[in-house]
Amino acid sequence: MQDIFTTVAAYYHSVVDPLDPFNRGNIFLYFTWIVVYTFTGVAVWRSERSWFRFICFLVNQLFSIGILMSWSLTGILAYAYWQASLAVFAGTGVAGLFLFRRRRR
Repeated sequence: MQDIFTTVAAYYHSVVDPLDPFNRGNIFLYFTWIVVYTFTGVAVWRSERSWFRFICFLVNQLFSIGILMSWSLTGILAYAYWQASLAVFAGTGVAGLFLFRRRRR
């Protein structure tokens, strides 16, 4: 009887956990989205190679809001982690600008 309850509880948590906005997976996906979106945005803006800009554009679109994460989940996490989000955005922006020092013509 204990195995049935354990199985049902495990199934319940496997269904409900992804719906929780503060799930570790959702938080990790949110911060990954900030890093990828910021870095590829700087790369598209500063890169001299058109093929690299195109690949960054494709990666940027894959990680855009609405495809991997819902708008409401992103809003909740941005509100809850606004300081960490701002720090990750600024750090990634500075790193991207450093790596792409020369501006494209």
